[in-house]
Amino acid sequence: MIKIALVVTIISISNPEKPPEVTIPVYYNDAKQCDEQLDFLKKTVNAEELSDSQNNRTLRMRNREYHHQSFIFWSCISTEEKKI
Repeated sequence: MIKIALVVTIISISNPEKPPEVTIPVYYNDAKQCDEQLDFLKKTVNAEELSDSQNNRTLRMRNREYHHQSFIFWSCISTEEKKI
């Protein structure tokens, strides 16, 4: 069974040696549901939309906290559930 993961990646600008933080807060049953979430996030947090050569969508927002600056990325990634 294929699921679509909403992947959130935070990359530190103020501390480039720090490894990126990657989380998967939710899985969706299809790409349409994840794309709808990206649409909502784009409007809500005023994120910039980027696309790669295969038209995969990624949202990017610059976080400018006083002591910690970072980029936050959101993307939808197809995953396959492995049977054990």
